[in-house]
Amino acid sequence: MTDLGRKLVKRWGPEYLDERDWQVYNEHLVKRGEYLLDLGFVENWNQELAEMNEGKRGAPYQFPNSLIELQALWKAKQMPCRMIEGLTRDLSKMSQLPDYNDYSTISRRINDLNYRLMSPEGENLIIYSDGTGLQAVNGGEYLREKYGKKNRKWVQIILLGDAKTHEPVSYEINLISASEPDSTQKQVEELLAGGVVIKSVGGDGGLDKKSLWNFLDQKGITPIIKPDENALTDTDCFPRNQAVLERNNIGYKQWAKKHGYGHRWTATEGIFSAVKRIFGEQIRATSEKGMEKEAACKIWAYQKLKRAGKEKTPEKHHTTTYLCNKALY
Repeated sequence: MTDLGRKLVKRWGPEYLDERDWQVYNEHLVKRGEYLLDLGFVENWNQELAEMNEGKRGAPYQFPNSLIELQALWKAKQMPCRMIEGLTRDLSKMSQLPDYNDYSTISRRINDLNYRLMSPEGENLIIYSDGTGLQAVNGGEYLREKYGKKNRKWVQIILLGDAKTHEPVSYEINLISASEPDSTQKQVEELLAGGVVIKSVGGDGGLDKKSLWNFLDQKGITPIIKPDENALTDTDCFPRNQAVLERNNIGYKQWAKKHGYGHRWTATEGIFSAVKRIFGEQIRATSEKGMEKEAACKIWAYQKLKRAGKEKTPEKHHTTTYLCNKALY
């Protein structure tokens, strides 16, 4: 389709009003870059090490986790561990860091990090689920030899994203393709066990599985899942039957608009796009643990940078509204 054809495509609803404060949003992005050299943790270097080594058996830690987390951000940006050692060494020479670690220590400590996401902001979350793949460049042959045709050199990520903040909320990494509905149910269970209050869970037709519909209904969570186009209502899944009848009665477009189904794009596809643009979509590790950790690090690093940019930016000072043709978005 040509650019002119795209402009002429008729989209749902009125033209989109972009009410972002572009000066503030631009500053968010700039501050993310500053976070890549945020050395504020150095003030608590010795205290953090003392807490990490308290009661530890064996050799004590020589470098705090705060340094390793910073180095993990550099690694997520496709920087090899030897280059990270060189950068850390120069910062030490400039008296910005008390000491530096070598590349093997950096690699080992980065792989030992727990890439747990920070708790989602707010309550009554509306989250969406979707999956994507990252290409295993150096480990592809290994994956194919071990898992055969089930894996074509891809590491799978199944992610839950917040429709309001557009942040990742939870994720699961798989070396062979797993069931998205089953993974979504597992992740939702873990979030609920951690005290997260969830209002709705949605996704595309890949989540259209009766067990997930029933699970969400039992937990008091509203499903926003796109039923199959030819879905029947003579099943033992009451919430799905209701959704199918409603969709058939008012039409797909009205159903999607009523339930905010379109927000799944920014809650999942938007996150995948940002992660791949910032950190790349290739996995360079060769071991199973390394591939899983590298994929997890990308999701974790994106949330870190996104929150850092927001926290370090002054409050909104004015608003500029742009009238946009929704056909271009």
